Amino acid sequence: METLKRDRSPLRDGIALLICGVLAGVLAAAAAFPLVGLGGLVAENSVDSFEALPTELTKPTLPQTTYVYASDGETLITSFYEENRREITLDEVSPVMIDALLSAEDSKFYEHNGVDWAGIVRAAVANQGGDSQGASTLTMQFVRNTLIYSASTIDEVIAASEDSYERKLREARYAMGVEETMSKEEILEGYLNVIYLGNQAYGVHAGSYTYFNKPPSELTVAEAATLASLPKFPSLADGLLDGEGDEKPIVDRRDWVLQRMADLGKISQAEADEAKALPLGLNPRPVRSECVDVATPNWGFFCDYFKEWWASQEAFGADERERMSLLKRGGFRIVTSLDAKLQDDATERLTEEVSVNNSAALGSVTITPGTGHVRAMAVNRNYSLDQTENKPRTDGDDSKPSNYPNTTIPLLSGNDEVSGYPAGSTFKLFTMVAALDAGFPLRTALPSPSRLTSQYLTGKDDPSACGSVTEGGLRHWCPTNDGNWSSGPMNMWAMFGRSSNTAFVQLQQAVGTSKAYAAATAAGIDFAPSSEAAVRAENDDLDNYGTFTLGFDATTPLEMAEAYATVAAQGLHCEPLPVMQVIGSDGKEWTDAAAPQCDQAFPKEVANAAVSAGRCVVGQNAEGTQCSGNGTAAAYTGGFGRPLFGKTGTADSNRSYWFIGSTPNATTATFVGDPDASFRSNVATPELKISVKEVGVAILKKAVKGLDEEDWPKPTNAMKNGKDLVSIPSIDCMDADDARSRVANAGFEASIAPGQFDSDCKEGEAFSTSMTGSAPKGTPIYILISNGKDYEDEKAEESETPPDGGATPPDRD
Repeated sequence: METLKRDRSPLRDGIALLICGVLAGVLAAAAAFPLVGLGGLVAENSVDSFEALPTELTKPTLPQTTYVYASDGETLITSFYEENRREITLDEVSPVMIDALLSAEDSKFYEHNGVDWAGIVRAAVANQGGDSQGASTLTMQFVRNTLIYSASTIDEVIAASEDSYERKLREARYAMGVEETMSKEEILEGYLNVIYLGNQAYGVHAGSYTYFNKPPSELTVAEAATLASLPKFPSLADGLLDGEGDEKPIVDRRDWVLQRMADLGKISQAEADEAKALPLGLNPRPVRSECVDVATPNWGFFCDYFKEWWASQEAFGADERERMSLLKRGGFRIVTSLDAKLQDDATERLTEEVSVNNSAALGSVTITPGTGHVRAMAVNRNYSLDQTENKPRTDGDDSKPSNYPNTTIPLLSGNDEVSGYPAGSTFKLFTMVAALDAGFPLRTALPSPSRLTSQYLTGKDDPSACGSVTEGGLRHWCPTNDGNWSSGPMNMWAMFGRSSNTAFVQLQQAVGTSKAYAAATAAGIDFAPSSEAAVRAENDDLDNYGTFTLGFDATTPLEMAEAYATVAAQGLHCEPLPVMQVIGSDGKEWTDAAAPQCDQAFPKEVANAAVSAGRCVVGQNAEGTQCSGNGTAAAYTGGFGRPLFGKTGTADSNRSYWFIGSTPNATTATFVGDPDASFRSNVATPELKISVKEVGVAILKKAVKGLDEEDWPKPTNAMKNGKDLVSIPSIDCMDADDARSRVANAGFEASIAPGQFDSDCKEGEAFSTSMTGSAPKGTPIYILISNGKDYEDEKAEESETPPDGGATPPDRD
């Protein structure tokens, strides 16, 4: 058989002979002194007693693999490790594996007290003849490997592993100390968990799975001998797992171990010969590479989010580096909140609707209200580092790959570089919550003209601007309803259900954008620092920000699910949470780390009132709800069969579409947009606008299957009809200044609305207020001024009517 040699630094012959002589003297002394006395002799100037052992040896902490599972606690998502390892006990290892290791590494393990002095002398003499023999006992190997694994600096690693007689003597001293403080079984168990077996497999548990995909309790004689051949020569296994290595050296070493076992009587010669005749028979377990090699290519997005979450949690370390080190070394068993079946069902539904090869990203996130547990994060993309065959970018930037079909961009959760997609009318929820919290009841009525001249200013060349140019070179922002529809005064049920842009801009004017922004952040929206909302907040200029309620700011599906789940949970906001259980390698549960982090964002009655309005969107006119007209998602929710509320959203110029739906125990946010160019107009098509509603409802229906059916309390009378409201004075063709005084004297913040409007009053007269009925004291109320058009038209009609009541003249072109 080919002679196998360990690499070591060359030593001068003279030094080797000197050490050999010293060791021979030590060996002679062993005959005359008890072993404890011998330990003191060897360690005279270095270690005063065995109690001076390094803490790493008395309480070793070895890096272990962390395993991450889906919510069922059985479906493995991935594993994290610096070294592939899991600690096991002796009774989890086949006796033949222990016999193989002891035969190969230390057949006198139960006879010596840590150091085989005769073996050291024998090896030293043999080495002078040109041969290379080791003399480390199993205990000495345990000492060496444990010190290496516990090292915190490169100098400590070198000191624990350098090929020198000084290091070997130090190991001998420590080994004798270990034998004084640990039983043979404890040392053997530690050794089985610490040895390196190549291919990043540390310990026999990892080695058994790495090479044979089975637990160490099920190893055959031949397999055990193969593993036992590796502690001295782990490099023999390089390349074997991918089919590129040479099996002959490891087969030869295995056969030597088998023969050694037979010679020592651990197995019969017949058993050894039978095992030698077998092929190597490697059956490696597929290696998972964190978030890339997960169960399906789409699960990587959840895995990536889990990593980001872990790195942000102070419970796991002082900084991100320390936290990730703990994840990869701590040997945790982590049960996540990922619902494997829901994740697969959502992925299938999304990709059926929009192919992974489509530039439009169709994605969905499902969260549990009241806990924040993230149950699914699916999108029509593959989580993959290989983007060489990706399709062309839609923004024409060829300097970087597109995001389809393969990407690792966190399309659903976002990061510092990915802020998300414009949210559209889904942001109206925050304006409504702010208004309800400020005392505006659900019956608050506002007109919904097809076009509104708002108080907000914009650039004079903005296509949505109207009116004359102000002294500052600006014009008034004039939003329109989608489709240019109009209506008389609408209460909150109606304006939310039908998604009136012009009514909600008026409601925002009344409550203030700053309060709507505060409601959004309380619910869970983290505005990117570069967003207009964040910049205006920094500059204390939010109340001049008119487009906020129409969702011009970008956000992520995860944040929108989080925010709507806050409303669904009666105002209880919970941070998104990807884990349900974190168990340390010692079996103790980290309950605080996995506990939901929740706070009451706004009062329960406010959230329940918002839910009531949201039920009009999906066509559910439940008790206490007063819907009118058709909700924007009502056509897609028929037969849902459970209490439901939601909101649709279309970003400016069809840049993205949204549907967010929720029951009391499941919230799903679904979107479609173009991650390559979310800033462009007309990214999404009308067909996708329909798809996002259909798909969102279908996924939510899957999410609630098997859950208890729950409902929300109906809104209180105060939330429906108001409390301590002040009547808004009526105005009918009054002088503008007199009208403003009348409204101000009633306790409101009165001002003249910009622009003029059609009415049957004369031009320049005040004909109405921006809000009618009643409102909380101090509410901003705008006096609407007539342009005289209807008044003049009426006069013209009167002049054309024949005195005798004859026929009306025919219509004009």
